[in-house]
Amino acid sequence: MAMALALVVLACGCQRSGPAVPRPGSGQTPAATDTPPPRPESADGAASVVRAYYRAIDERRYSDAYRLWESDGAASGKSLEAFRDGFRGTASVAVVVGTPGRIDGAAGSRYIEIPVRITAVTTDGAHQALAGAYTLRRSVVDGATSEQRAWRIHSATIRREGR
Repeated sequence: MAMALALVVLACGCQRSGPAVPRPGSGQTPAATDTPPPRPESADGAASVVRAYYRAIDERRYSDAYRLWESDGAASGKSLEAFRDGFRGTASVAVVVGTPGRIDGAAGSRYIEIPVRITAVTTDGAHQALAGAYTLRRSVVDGATSEQRAWRIHSATIRREGR
């Protein structure tokens, strides 16, 4: 059980579920009563990245989750294989995103902290509760690509609750 907890914590990116959003081309359309998606550059847009991260992990789309880290996953501090292996003992995972912090600027970038509470179930049925925060970053410099302008996970501080 302790090994499974370590795997979930490591895979969460410690050194990132909400309702599913239809994928382009999936043939699914949002219901007419759905709220419009958040503006990508907003705090809600940053929070939606964290939700997408955990949705991808829960759906075992580890490559998609990995790429939500800056530098096409490199900011996680792991290779894609190590990232994927970190979830080997995880049966399911969900996240509750708290109120995003203030968007702060620094040297052509914007940063925001997104608090989270994570629940996970291991493949042996153990339940885990974790909490912490993700820091997301986006570039705002002239000439930045659309990928650089998108919120990406910069860092994370996740711990088992009660510690």
